[in-house]
Amino acid sequence: MIVLLSIVAVAMFPSIRTIQGSTIGMSTIIQMMMLAFGGIILLVTKTPTVKVPDGVVFKSGLVAAIAIFGIAWMSDTYFKFAMPSFQSHIMDMVQTYPWTFALAMFIVSVVMNSQAAVCRMMLPVGLAMRLSPQLLVGIMPSCYGYFFIPNYPSDIATCNFDSSGTTKIGKYYFNHSFMTPGLIGVITACISGYLLAGLMF
Repeated sequence: MIVLLSIVAVAMFPSIRTIQGSTIGMSTIIQMMMLAFGGIILLVTKTPTVKVPDGVVFKSGLVAAIAIFGIAWMSDTYFKFAMPSFQSHIMDMVQTYPWTFALAMFIVSVVMNSQAAVCRMMLPVGLAMRLSPQLLVGIMPSCYGYFFIPNYPSDIATCNFDSSGTTKIGKYYFNHSFMTPGLIGVITACISGYLLAGLMF
């Protein structure tokens, strides 16, 4: 909680993270805060540093970090090449059925593994196509689709953390523990968001 409050405080006052006229990005600040508080925890608890790599959290985090770097590089390389063709196909589909823009955002998020990147990439396309504000605001939850392929760090770490073995990736890869709650959550959130957005616009 203290870490989160510290990050929010720094985000609210950009002057704190401005050095010689240059403002440090929030992603860097988050990394600095997490490392700093991690160091403080080690000092306060007097934990032997040699034991840290043996912990399940460290191992799960390291595996997840390596996995996400590979996925991020692959998806960035793919979309830089395929985006012009992808956009043209999306525009044809969405012009006929506007609600399918939610499906397009979901598909992109499956391989992008970043909600912010999906919104930054897809929302300008939606605005250029003159989709209604109600639709664009309502379907925002569809940018969360990276549970679909169980390769995100939190998914991998969760499977490693669960000693009961109930959280797992199935034999057929897509029949994993995150699929059902993820689909229910996204679909319900999109429908609710669309209805709530209708009261605003």
